[in-house]
Amino acid sequence: MKEPVRVEFALVPGFSLLALSCAVDALRATNLVLGRSAYEWRLTADLGNPPAGDQIPSSSHIRLPAASLVNRRGAGEAPDLIAVVGGERSHDYESQALAAALAQAAGGGARIGSISDGAFPVAAAGLFDGHRSTIHWKCLDSYRERFPDLDIRTSIYEIDRNRFSCAGGTTSLDLMLTFVMEAHGAETASLVAENYVHDRIREAAQEQHVTAAIRMAGRNPHLAEAILLMERNLEDTLPLDTVAAGVGLSTRQLTRLFRSRLGRPPGQFYLDLRIDRAASLLRQTGMSVSEIAVGCGFQSASHLGRHLKQRRGTTPGQWRRGV
Repeated sequence: MKEPVRVEFALVPGFSLLALSCAVDALRATNLVLGRSAYEWRLTADLGNPPAGDQIPSSSHIRLPAASLVNRRGAGEAPDLIAVVGGERSHDYESQALAAALAQAAGGGARIGSISDGAFPVAAAGLFDGHRSTIHWKCLDSYRERFPDLDIRTSIYEIDRNRFSCAGGTTSLDLMLTFVMEAHGAETASLVAENYVHDRIREAAQEQHVTAAIRMAGRNPHLAEAILLMERNLEDTLPLDTVAAGVGLSTRQLTRLFRSRLGRPPGQFYLDLRIDRAASLLRQTGMSVSEIAVGCGFQSASHLGRHLKQRRGTTPGQWRRGV
């Protein structure tokens, strides 16, 4: 493997500072362990979108300087790996310069991928077509709605040939440690992980999020299975007797189980799941209220509006604007 490996972190305004720092510091620590500069990295961005100089704001409002995506000086600066680092509002971000830079790098054989919600612009550029990808669990619904033909997983990270993605947060550390392990062996990766009191490198197949309700279900498989069945059928809602039969219970047994473990009947829990998904889509997509209503099992926009008002004290329009 040639060295140094040139890594480029393309920042989307509102990027996750934690996810970026975990990824960068893993490379720094690897150089330290190896005793040489095996990795070089730089921060880049589309500096004209929005025009704000070379200081890119993170979600925590800390700004970092970045070089322009469009001003590389030649083949010597071509990256071997580009990670698009996203965060809040990445689903709204559009950049022709970023899409062009990713396409150019992919054509040169670079590894292309995303960290946290940076999956949105990478997928929009077509770079995840035919590849597995993942994203932070809070954005899974909107990611699936926007890119229904993609192979989207709920794992903490995905590496599929020359494409990669991770859920953000500390999962970017696991992702980079996996790259280090591929290139320099398990012992080197373990020494780097010890730097962060990171006792093991998590496997990609690990699920990144388990709903609070399933955690509350504890060791009761019937409750967990019923919740998962509901989550998979939010648009075309299932009758409760179908849910009960699907997990091997009677409707009365299912009701008793939900009331004893979750403090509410299964019908109310199912409705709450649909309202929560609609609220997420309102904030994270540009879908119309009517489209979201139908996609979450409501008869109409007004039907959704009534339930959202009862549950969160706001209208769909107010919720979308953050009022």
